[in-house]
Amino acid sequence: MKFSHLALSVSLVMMSACSQAEPPANKTVLPETHAQAEAAIRASLKQAIPDAEITQVKPSVAGLYEIKAKGYGTAYMTADGRYMLQGEIIEIDGAKLSNVTEKGMAGQRKELLASVPTQDMIIFAAEGKAKGIAYVFTDVDCGYCRKIHDEVPMMNKMGIEIRYLAFPRAGYPSPTSQRMDAIWCNADRNSAMTAMKRNQPVPPATCPNPIKAQYELGQEIGVRGTPAVFLEDGTQVGGYLSPKDLAAAMGIK
Repeated sequence: MKFSHLALSVSLVMMSACSQAEPPANKTVLPETHAQAEAAIRASLKQAIPDAEITQVKPSVAGLYEIKAKGYGTAYMTADGRYMLQGEIIEIDGAKLSNVTEKGMAGQRKELLASVPTQDMIIFAAEGKAKGIAYVFTDVDCGYCRKIHDEVPMMNKMGIEIRYLAFPRAGYPSPTSQRMDAIWCNADRNSAMTAMKRNQPVPPATCPNPIKAQYELGQEIGVRGTPAVFLEDGTQVGGYLSPKDLAAAMGIK
């Protein structure tokens, strides 16, 4: 018997057994309002994960509440704060599949990325008129970050502007973040970025810079590794993408 058929049989037996059983004596009383639900959820999370900084609690689908916390990404909880779901929610509408989780995150990401001052990013401009912008959270030590950087000139030729933000995977502060200080504190950031990604020497330097803020921003919008590539609308399209694949994701021909 296939696993799917076995699972279905077991589920039917369990459903039948449950339907014949007496209802539980004590039913959970769900909060009646959004304010009550939010209070219950925050209290539950405060007890379970004291260090979590909850940034948002809002109604989602199927009676669930969408929870956002710095460094934890998106999760969903029941209104009484007792059960948590982690993962993506997919809406099925006939033959159409929609990622509810990604849609919710994209709007927030769009606003947060647009709020970053351009002077705080390292920008490799498109040749001629830009056809699109890609935000890339990068680390100077990861192999695929170096690979995608080698292909930035081709992306620029295709009309794609690359905007780099710092995301030292080792955290902040760390030896990696200190190496990235040398880039952001260099008089020619673009050349320093290219040199360091090619294992060429860059003079050490320290100065007030946005690396810590960008690292925290990456955590807030769900960056878990590098490179992490986002479009202007907040959609995450990669990981590493070739110039051809990135152009396709951006609708650039």
